Amino acid sequence: MLCRSCSATTMPVLSLGELPLANNLLSHPTDWFGRYPLNMEFCPACKLGQLDATVEPKTMFVGGYPYYSSVSGPTVESAHKLASQMVFNSDERIIELAVEIGSNDGYLLSRYKELGVPVLGIDPASGPANAAALKGIPTVQDFFTLRLARTLPKADVIHAHNVLAHVPDLNDFVAGIAEMLKPDGVCVVEVPYLGDLVEKCAFDTVYSEHDYYFSIYAAVELFYSHGRLLERFERIPAHGGSLRLFFGKDFMHKTVMEVPDERFDFSAMQSRMKAIRVDLQGFLGWARHHNRRVWGYGAAAKATIMLNYCGIDQTTISAVADTTPAKVGHYIPGTGIQIQTSQDWLDAAPDYTCIFAWNYEDAIRARYPEYKGQFFTPYSLPEIGVSA
Repeated sequence: MLCRSCSATTMPVLSLGELPLANNLLSHPTDWFGRYPLNMEFCPACKLGQLDATVEPKTMFVGGYPYYSSVSGPTVESAHKLASQMVFNSDERIIELAVEIGSNDGYLLSRYKELGVPVLGIDPASGPANAAALKGIPTVQDFFTLRLARTLPKADVIHAHNVLAHVPDLNDFVAGIAEMLKPDGVCVVEVPYLGDLVEKCAFDTVYSEHDYYFSIYAAVELFYSHGRLLERFERIPAHGGSLRLFFGKDFMHKTVMEVPDERFDFSAMQSRMKAIRVDLQGFLGWARHHNRRVWGYGAAAKATIMLNYCGIDQTTISAVADTTPAKVGHYIPGTGIQIQTSQDWLDAAPDYTCIFAWNYEDAIRARYPEYKGQFFTPYSLPEIGVSA
């Protein structure tokens, strides 16, 4: 296939088979749901990972989209810290408008608003967008495109956090950012890092809502093609390993940062994926045979991918606990596993709990000192035979 960023020829590097949409939670375990091919291609020219088949965005993000950013304490804390830095470290330049594309429930813009900065959110998902509006965050409920950008006011700061991976037309999206950003403005982009994905074998972060998997080089090339230069970047821990990149426009006074050499061993990752599946199935089979109860914690998209790729259902994992009210009572597609509250989980007192939201493992362990069972993740299993 042709790269959807630079049009060079890509090569297949990863296959997970046909899996459900990661956030398509079911009202009943027998409800119908679709399965979609989940295969990654890699562009040797611009080093962008991308799915070979895309799903219509309206199928995934409009209506009952269940993800609310404000539920995640670490996400909110990081966003508020960043917003404060943007306001107070702006070289005495007044920020007259801060915009977030994919603004969700206003988790980031609310901090700008607290600091007296006018804000505008853009998000097509009605649930989170309505929640933002209740916080006083004006939100355009639509998909961001170049056409939409031409109808909106110019911004001093544009944030695009964990949204670039979702858009069907990368070049149109980035052209829209370039159109909407003031000449001296800055765009802050956050994307999960392809390098961390491959190195950590985080295959459960590959799902249909994520069309793209960015290297540093891929992001730099994409924005450069639309007149935006990389000013600096940071490696951050979000989502198991992400990039935070700052793009500006002043070609006369800024130079493109030197991008590190990036190499990705997809073959080793594919082999390790298969080993993780075998090991997780083996542990859960042992637990069932020995009448040890196992729950999951964190009904994140990662849980849907991990459970379905590994062929795990309600016969070995009783339920998955989650703190998001919109998810509780629903079922993870393809598994028959119900999502219950964290109190339900504590009351059940299972022997083992698999943390599917493994990027928040430390916070989850610290939050529940009263839990007497044994936590683990799909990537770090308990030693078989050790009693909880």
